[in-house]
Amino acid sequence: MVDSIYESDESYKETERQLEEMLDRAFNQGAEEMESRGFKRRVGFGTRPAVIHIDMANAWTRPGHPFTCRNMDTIIPACQDLNAAARAKGVPVIFVTTHYDVLDASLPSDMGLWSQKIPLETLDASTGAADIDSRIAPEPGELVITKKRASAFPGTFLNQFLTANRIDTLIVTGVTASACVRNTIEDAMAEGFRPIAVREAIGDRVAGTVAWNLFDIDNKFGDVESVGTVVDYLNNLPNFEDTVPTPTLAAGQPAQKLATS
Repeated sequence: MVDSIYESDESYKETERQLEEMLDRAFNQGAEEMESRGFKRRVGFGTRPAVIHIDMANAWTRPGHPFTCRNMDTIIPACQDLNAAARAKGVPVIFVTTHYDVLDASLPSDMGLWSQKIPLETLDASTGAADIDSRIAPEPGELVITKKRASAFPGTFLNQFLTANRIDTLIVTGVTASACVRNTIEDAMAEGFRPIAVREAIGDRVAGTVAWNLFDIDNKFGDVESVGTVVDYLNNLPNFEDTVPTPTLAAGQPAQKLATS
């Protein structure tokens, strides 16, 4: 069902490779154009981050579900590396999943109008579909938030948690690049949290979708960084309890690349 979009994973990867070659050429030209117009500025890393995993639950990370996404062989290890680095410094790790309580669209339902567009009725918590993937399982005391919309912000207490804990930077992973990840990053920027999208830790279903969305996010809504860069940043932080938030800079001022102890 899910894999019928492509004949095989090899077919998908070849399609993705060909697309990325074309997109790289377009993006290289586009990056210069955007920078010349004043886009693609850096928000930079702050000093009190949190890591947030968007929809890294079984419906998205395991095969055979309508919501299944690709490249988990890359995304899961990247998330594991981020978790290890964050936990070593006491940085909060947050997990977000999506499921619905009323799965019959003919009844008044928490699925809303969205169910007329995508198969939300398959996100049944009783089946384990909404459980966070055991390969990156939350540790005791780590926050798991259930959302009903694409973004992790509206209708949840995410903003309250981040504000109460004086978070200034949101390190974002998960799926999908074109919807829930992107919407969360856009809302993080709007709410005053520095969004950092981790390139190797973000996925989707259709070849080219991740590359296009990360290019556009990096132009307008957040900084796209490699997992190595983000892990280095976390490793160089003092313990979370010893940090203070980074103030917002005036437009045009350079943002710091890496926080140091």
